Amino acid sequence: MNHIQSLESPANALLHHGSHSPKLLVSVRDVSEIEDAIAGGADWIDFKEPHDGPLGAVSSNQACQMVRVVDSRLPVSAALGELIDWQSAPSQQLLKIPGIDVVKLGLAGCASLRNWESTWQDLYQQAADHGKQMAAVAYADWSRAEAPSPDAVLEAAIKTGASYLLIDTWDKRSRSTLDCFNPEELAGLVKHVRSSEIRTVLAGNLRLADISSAVELETDILAVRGAACRGDRTDTINYQAVRAIKRAIVSAR
Repeated sequence: MNHIQSLESPANALLHHGSHSPKLLVSVRDVSEIEDAIAGGADWIDFKEPHDGPLGAVSSNQACQMVRVVDSRLPVSAALGELIDWQSAPSQQLLKIPGIDVVKLGLAGCASLRNWESTWQDLYQQAADHGKQMAAVAYADWSRAEAPSPDAVLEAAIKTGASYLLIDTWDKRSRSTLDCFNPEELAGLVKHVRSSEIRTVLAGNLRLADISSAVELETDILAVRGAACRGDRTDTINYQAVRAIKRAIVSAR
């Protein structure tokens, strides 16, 4: 077992308490969005630059400022981009920043790479060496993203001992995660993840109207960006939008 699993991080502690209702993760791009996300009812803050793809990373300077503003009030995660770009990615610096609990790296373009799993496992250990947990990322539109299938990603997560699996969409201009699967297929995937003692994070173009269906899947965390904004995902976070999502989660229990 990797030593990172024995740590009682703020992220793990959050999920050990409270009801079976999923926690709400809100992705923010800078310090100006953090207070609206928290005031609206976010349980978890995620750092992400929406202009740079599904898992675009914020700069290390921004991340340091954002960690200070969150000030340990909530668990913090950060997007690091895509594995295929990692060797030259400035987001490597985010691994060194204290106060980020979980990091995530997408697998777009990796389906044809024979060594993607071993490379991802090496980066999982690198994150662990910095006191961080690495979430596995399964793209719902994996064929379009030329990424490994969700089943293959889950298998890698189980082998590695990952604590989280994020189910997200690569193409933010297209369908939601709920639209990429038939209901039975998605429910089966989530059940398999949970039975593997891995926490499920459900994201991917989720809108307010999707919350009830998402809650029924019994995921651990619902992650939003666009639904929490004034307009689309590249606009700013809106307190009222976050609050509406939080209320929808509570109402759907």
